[in-house]
Amino acid sequence: MMAPREGFEPPRPMDSGFRIHRNTGLCDLGSETATCESDIRLTRPQAIVIIQIEHLGETTEVESKDPISVSEVLEKMSVPPSTVLAVHGDTIVPHTSIIKNDTKLELVVVSSGG
Repeated sequence: MMAPREGFEPPRPMDSGFRIHRNTGLCDLGSETATCESDIRLTRPQAIVIIQIEHLGETTEVESKDPISVSEVLEKMSVPPSTVLAVHGDTIVPHTSIIKNDTKLELVVVSSGG
């Protein structure tokens, strides 16, 4: 059996291993008002949704922190919804559709008249 090194105290049978006389500061957690602020989150930061819109030969980007409807995108662009169709690929998309991910839309002008 080896002799303990100087300053080493072998654990007792009921010893938890925590020494109150150690100056770790762990015993003081929560006992006083915090001196600094921390913002700790267990979730990923929310990504911004980017919608590229092709309209009248120009490409515009609209950004949103939250999911956004096609009609809200049109409102941000000051485009009256009754004047365009929103097209994704080869599919016409209803203006009530919610966009949750980055995407590309083409706005096709609807002709009207008599």
